[in-house]
Amino acid sequence: MTRVYSVSDLVFSYDGPVVLEVEHLEILQGEVVALVGPNGAGKTSLLHLLAFLQDPDRGSMLFCGETVTRKRILSFRRRVGLLLQVPYLFHSSVLDNVMWGLRIRHVPRPECRRMATAALERVGLSGFEHRPARSLSGGETQRVALARALVLEPEVFLLDEPGSHMDRESVLRTEEIVLRLNRDQGTTIVFTTHDQAQAQALGHRVLRLSQGRLASA
Repeated sequence: MTRVYSVSDLVFSYDGPVVLEVEHLEILQGEVVALVGPNGAGKTSLLHLLAFLQDPDRGSMLFCGETVTRKRILSFRRRVGLLLQVPYLFHSSVLDNVMWGLRIRHVPRPECRRMATAALERVGLSGFEHRPARSLSGGETQRVALARALVLEPEVFLLDEPGSHMDRESVLRTEEIVLRLNRDQGTTIVFTTHDQAQAQALGHRVLRLSQGRLASA
């Protein structure tokens, strides 16, 4: 089976103490991997590295068999979707927020609207298209961000603490979407969580981070 990520001897710090030391990590195509651990364990840092938003201090990373370099980072980044704990929405309509990634990829506007409308329906926000995005509740904001990520049809979908700022309905819908993405499209999923029950329910494999080091949970 294809290795989506292959990481070796990775070290990462924020211009100070080391926050991650990952000797070896492989994530296979079609896997759902849960990362669990306490605050400060390095879960979000690892997710940002997998999304190619940060560079490791040292170590190697392969993505789908290709070495990750700064020269090719944008092409890799576009193949990965990321849902942050506290997503940023632009001061525009819900529809414009969801269309944003499509427009910078030069998708024709009529197609942008069709795809964005379908993504909003998928996350249970039909009828929200013309609402100001910054007026939404926390759970609705998370679902708009989810639609914005899903509409780009990423090969890999990374979620940072899905549910930490969501109401129960939004959590259940997000979990359902994640499972369907994986089952129907074979999308590789990596998510962080404090919820061991959620990790066991959704993940094919659960990894624990403690003080920046990985171990099987």
